[in-house]
This record gives sequence, C-alpha cells and structure tokens, in this order.
Amino acid sequence: MIKPAINSKLKISGASLLVNFLISWTILPLAVPPFGIYSLNNLLEVILWQGIATIGWPFAILGGFANLFLQGNVSSLVTLLIVLIYPGMILLLIFVLFSKRSRRWMLIFLHILLTISFVAIWYQVLNGYDFMIG
Repeated sequence: MIKPAINSKLKISGASLLVNFLISWTILPLAVPPFGIYSLNNLLEVILWQGIATIGWPFAILGGFANLFLQGNVSSLVTLLIVLIYPGMILLLIFVLFSKRSRRWMLIFLHILLTISFVAIWYQVLNGYDFMIG
C-alpha cells in the first residue's frame, strides 16, 4: 500500500512534469529559432525523436565509445552532453519519486533538463537535420 505522503508526491511531481512537457511541446518552439509557426508534423516528429532519445541513449553512448576506440575521436561535445541528458533525467525522476525526503532541487533540475532536451530536439526539427554527415 502506498503511503499518503508518497502518493501526494507522485501527484505533485507528475502534474508538474506533465505541465512542463506540454509547455515544452507546444509553446517552447515559438522561442526557438527560426521563431516561426510549426506544423502538426513537427509536433509529432518532436515526440518521435524525444521517445527515440529516451529509449536509445545507451546505444548512442555505446556508439560514441566505439567511435572513440575505432577512429580515435569523439563527436562534438554538445552531442555528447545532449545524449547524457536522458540518463540524467531518468535518474533524477527515480530519485524524485522514490526518495524518502523531499528533494525539490532535484525536481527543479529535472524540469531544467527536460526543457533543454526539448530545446535541442525542437532546434533540430525546425532547422532541419542531416543524419548522413561524414
């Protein structure tokens, strides 16, 4: 049985993350260059890439290590930091939901990372991306 304190923490954290997600998905692209209106296809594409990044970050890290060992270099530092956002968000979500003490700073940092991840995805979707580089 879930204790009332944990249940209220789940409700508050879940509601705040849902609001952040909806704002990042719908209003945030208006603040990302090229500062234009976006289409329904862009909205769906952002959800697709956010889901792929949330699930596929271990493969991206593994590919980065393979690139380091085989070619002797790493992709850009920005790409590495964007990939590392996703395991950080998962760990913070686990700490926020299952910590015995209130960790408001972890929830705030989780909101910041979620917003940064959406900014990175929206920037790529709105400005075009090329996976055939190299």
